Amino acid sequence: MTRFLLILALFCPFFFLFTYNSGYGYDAYEYLIIARTLNEGYTLYDFIPSKSYLLYASTNVLLNLLGGYNHTSVSALITLLATGILVSAWRAARIFRERAALLTVALTAVCCFFMEMNFLEPESWIAIFGLNAFALVARTDGKYPWRWLGAGLLLGIAMCFKSVAAFYVIGFGAFILVLALTGRLTFWPMVGRGMGVLAGFAAPLLLSALYFYATDRLNEHLEWTYIYPFGGYPAHTLFLTKFLIKISWLLLLLMLSVLLVVQRPYRSIYQQTPAIWLALLLAAFACVPMLKTQASHYFFQAAVFFCLHLAFLADEWLKRYESRHQNVPYRLLLMGSGGFAILLLISLLLYRPQTIKRFTTLADYRDEEQAGAFIREKAGPNGNVLLFDNAMPLYYLSDREPNVPFIFTEMQTTHYLTTHPNTYQRALADTSLKFVVFGNRASLIDDSTALHEPVNRRAIQQMRTGLQKDFVRVSDPRFSYPYWVRK
Repeated sequence: MTRFLLILALFCPFFFLFTYNSGYGYDAYEYLIIARTLNEGYTLYDFIPSKSYLLYASTNVLLNLLGGYNHTSVSALITLLATGILVSAWRAARIFRERAALLTVALTAVCCFFMEMNFLEPESWIAIFGLNAFALVARTDGKYPWRWLGAGLLLGIAMCFKSVAAFYVIGFGAFILVLALTGRLTFWPMVGRGMGVLAGFAAPLLLSALYFYATDRLNEHLEWTYIYPFGGYPAHTLFLTKFLIKISWLLLLLMLSVLLVVQRPYRSIYQQTPAIWLALLLAAFACVPMLKTQASHYFFQAAVFFCLHLAFLADEWLKRYESRHQNVPYRLLLMGSGGFAILLLISLLLYRPQTIKRFTTLADYRDEEQAGAFIREKAGPNGNVLLFDNAMPLYYLSDREPNVPFIFTEMQTTHYLTTHPNTYQRALADTSLKFVVFGNRASLIDDSTALHEPVNRRAIQQMRTGLQKDFVRVSDPRFSYPYWVRK
């Protein structure tokens, strides 16, 4: 336990510094903007969310407790979530040995740096709930029925942060089936455990649906929590190369682990340890969202369980080594640690060497604050703004909202425009709209996969027509983009 606390004591300040110097990240701006609108009188689903509702609600509550929407508070929240991941990883891996738990925590901590947990990603919450659900069941080999219910409940809460948590449920179902197929469970206990997981998982989702039904937002809740994420979001490989470079160190370790696991002594150990089956099944099913997009944070919910597998295997290797040589020499530990550090360094240098500066400098965000103040000045105290170029950072920095129900032009917006084709036309005709940034980049919108689809071509033409009719284009040395203001 003491060594675990030492790891946390080292991790937290370094991760806070890394997070503070990383900025907010593309996705995080959206979470912060929608969360902050809850302080401005808006409600959930007034704006199209990219994730489930509890991410925005919890972010708003926690940031208000931590000091509000400023960079220090946001960095503190992200560090708090990362610490929660490490505590959960420790708790999950303690069912094996303390050394396996320490190795799990160390590997998971490295993943936090390489898989974008330094931004406000919902995978932090997914990993926390997933690891604790694993610990709840695996710690006692799942002998107590209420533990399966509790695991399902944790996963149901995770689903209220992001829909990909459903793949953990599939992993639990596969584990129950494997236990039955290997003779460790008879039919009715198998059914009971499966129903327990499903009942626990369904409870938070049903309560959420009842709440949004009572507040007349059920259709929006169903659309953006279930229908669009599973059926509407298009698959692409835009981030595949970046992913393979950033995570190359972990992928190499996983390939090496396969070579070791197939060896007879380790294969036997794995066959006798159902808990590691569950970890691997959860990791495998958590990889399914990677078929949609290969952003590194998508892999994190699988990586936390792959880290558990790697740590368990390393601990078993060290245990066998100790049985032959009495103890592990420091020279071997140094060589192993050095080799791992070299792998990390190579991945970092191949991906983005300047990332190292995040550990050696302290970022200055005064220019961003000035851009926000400029937009507030032009929009006035109650004016709306419509921002396309660098939209989400500018919405956040200016603390101003658009008069359309979205704050970016990603795939969700394309989907929305198919049923609301005159959205931009109505927005530009609304006199509360005072300030527009549009037309300063070649791609025009964020959804590069559907830029030339009829729905977007029509919407963009409406923007151009409305701007020419009711707005005038202006340049100002205080602001880096030419912008439009109402005539």
